[in-house]
Amino acid sequence: MNGAIGDPASALDALAGEHWQRQVRDDYFLRQRLGLPVETIRPLTVENAEDDASFGRGVLERLRKIDPECLDWERRLTYRALAHAASQGVAYARHFWLRQQITPYAGGANVAFVESAFKQFVFAQAGDAARYEALLHQYAAFVRALEAIARGQHQRGIVLPNVEIDAAAAVFEAYARDQSSLIPGETALEALAPSRRTALREAALAVVADEIVPAFASLAHYLGGPYREGAPQRGGLSQYPGGADFYRHLIVENTTLTIEPDALHEWGLREVAELNERLGAIASETNFSGSLDEFRAFLATDSRFFPETREAFGDLLEGYAAVAAEAAPSFFARFPKAPYGVAPLPEELAASQTFGYYDQPTAARPSGRYLYNAWRPERTSTLTAGALICHELVPGHHFQIALQQENESLTDLRRYDFGSVGFIEGWGEYAAELGGEMGVYRTPYDRAGRIMQDMMVSVRLVVDTGMNYFDWSREGAMEYMRRNLTLSETQIETESLRYSTDIPAQALAYKTGERTMLQLRERARATLGSAFDIRKFHGWLIDHGSMTLDTLREHVDHQVDAVTASA
Repeated sequence: MNGAIGDPASALDALAGEHWQRQVRDDYFLRQRLGLPVETIRPLTVENAEDDASFGRGVLERLRKIDPECLDWERRLTYRALAHAASQGVAYARHFWLRQQITPYAGGANVAFVESAFKQFVFAQAGDAARYEALLHQYAAFVRALEAIARGQHQRGIVLPNVEIDAAAAVFEAYARDQSSLIPGETALEALAPSRRTALREAALAVVADEIVPAFASLAHYLGGPYREGAPQRGGLSQYPGGADFYRHLIVENTTLTIEPDALHEWGLREVAELNERLGAIASETNFSGSLDEFRAFLATDSRFFPETREAFGDLLEGYAAVAAEAAPSFFARFPKAPYGVAPLPEELAASQTFGYYDQPTAARPSGRYLYNAWRPERTSTLTAGALICHELVPGHHFQIALQQENESLTDLRRYDFGSVGFIEGWGEYAAELGGEMGVYRTPYDRAGRIMQDMMVSVRLVVDTGMNYFDWSREGAMEYMRRNLTLSETQIETESLRYSTDIPAQALAYKTGERTMLQLRERARATLGSAFDIRKFHGWLIDHGSMTLDTLREHVDHQVDAVTASA
């Protein structure tokens, strides 16, 4: 290799260490997960994006001088992880203005991550008061930076449709109304002297009133006023300057595979047709006398599929998790030490999220949780509860993410890197499919629920590409979702905005990742025959950290070759 250095292993270790230290310095959410004090809330600015891109280009240049063929296998995986992370940093800056930061999913998550730094703040010594006050000022600057992004996008003709503007403005209006949680209570301040407690509370009240609340109010006012000028009637990236090319990039970024939008679209159509056939078979099994559309309507509306209370939904999820956990030893050799459970999604996020999300363990809260959205029990279907908990907790996200964080043999870069959406969400869907083999789906309706979850991620292939690449209207996409899903109208509205304007292409990662893992399993089984071990195979998938799907293919092939060579 041209310009290759003499000791590739040491050079790679040093470079990975530098990259990690920069992450630890700049990523406030990572610092919380590690139990480190948050000292800086870095705003989302084009200047910071360009700085990250410059660093990424430097990493890539130094990687080109390292011959990966001279590295042991684990370092080759680190090489690939580092190259991917650096490339992502470069691409982020290149597409900075096309990325939405103020939508309910993206903007809500941005603010929620920042707020978590204050919720988890520990006052242990006098200097912590000054650090807390400094972070409050930085929080206000962070929100002002979000408004600057919205203004910059507006100048470039990148404006959300009015319906998404309404949803985004509502999120920030809610934050403007109540920031009382930022004022530390007396219990939290016990380590400080009484006079310092009073001074800090007064300072916090002043920053909240004079900077943070006005920043949120200004952003919400801008979204409700001047930002609306020129707002398009429809969503979708292809309508923006450079949007179609950006969408192609997002497909690669999220799936970590090179796939054409039309191929994803056609694949989705085929999957939806096949799943409808399987759903029809379930209808026959249950002696349902109506049509497939009527069976789907029955699944969507019958009272047996809705909980009486929010807590009842949580209890149901816990029950499915217990069944999966009991079966897990037959499918896995290693288990995370971190406990897990479920809890309601914070109410302020309930209106903008269809289901909920997995909240991974941190140093302050060393347990994984699925935060479920059941604030409106009468609209919360239990049909997919079994498949959902297999995706989110056992053996899904919690198994994969907690095991990765607990694996001290991994470099820090790989141990705490969860940026490969295709791998992470692919594993979640693979785990949901595995739930059938594990005996989690014990009734025809459980199996119908798994089919409908699979239908959900398959429909996403169609409507995400439809709205962002093929110029589908949102109403056309919603009608397609109505014909094939059992979601409520509110859920369909939220999901269609997610695909078209909020986080385009992210929803493509679920099915592509699952299919890749299923293909790898079948290939390994065919190659190894009686030597194939499902427990070892799952270890090959998740015991080495998340990775791009092309790297995962090479990794599994490497493991299969090792078994073959030792036979």
